[in-house]
Amino acid sequence: MGGYRAVATVGDSQNLFQTDLRIISNKITKMPAKLEGKSDLESIKEIYRYNSYVRKKYLKALEMLPKEELVRDRGGSYPSMLDIFVHVLDAYRQWFVFLLQGVSMEGFEDLMGKVRSLEKAMEEEKKVDTFVMNFVDRLDDEKIEGSFETSFGKDRWRFTIRQVLWHMVEEELQHRGELNALFWQLNIDPPITDWMDWKVETGELRKLT
Repeated sequence: MGGYRAVATVGDSQNLFQTDLRIISNKITKMPAKLEGKSDLESIKEIYRYNSYVRKKYLKALEMLPKEELVRDRGGSYPSMLDIFVHVLDAYRQWFVFLLQGVSMEGFEDLMGKVRSLEKAMEEEKKVDTFVMNFVDRLDDEKIEGSFETSFGKDRWRFTIRQVLWHMVEEELQHRGELNALFWQLNIDPPITDWMDWKVETGELRKLT
């Protein structure tokens, strides 16, 4: 199974979700506060580990759905529960595999609409997760301050790596909440895993007695 690799070519993006662009332009000065006792970089790395862990629990929950429920149009931000999950992977691919690598978006193709099975979604999640976590793990205090320019239509923008990292935290969490609501509509409890749950499940937090 192939993964993603960084390609050292430079180009401007002509295709990015406009919702992403509006979110960034509206919240560009509203970065989340760092975790208590940790630097901003340490906070980002920990939150990415949390999202990576919890995302896989949602894959397992989606795996329990009948195929017709998985791909049913539910009138959400994207048609089906599978589409919503895959959209998040596409957003990671746009930012991490293309834009943060200086790769032209001309070669970008959405997975959403092409991925029609959970097996394929699992395969793509593994590739995306490996690429993103390798990128995040290599970050240091100097790299996180880097920036890049790109174009959306006629508009030129400059984003910092820090802004992109926090934006994708928000992106994934908002769609995870959407999936929660859709699971509840099916009378299924979603695999909600809050921060403390994660700490307990990974052994970092234990009962005193």
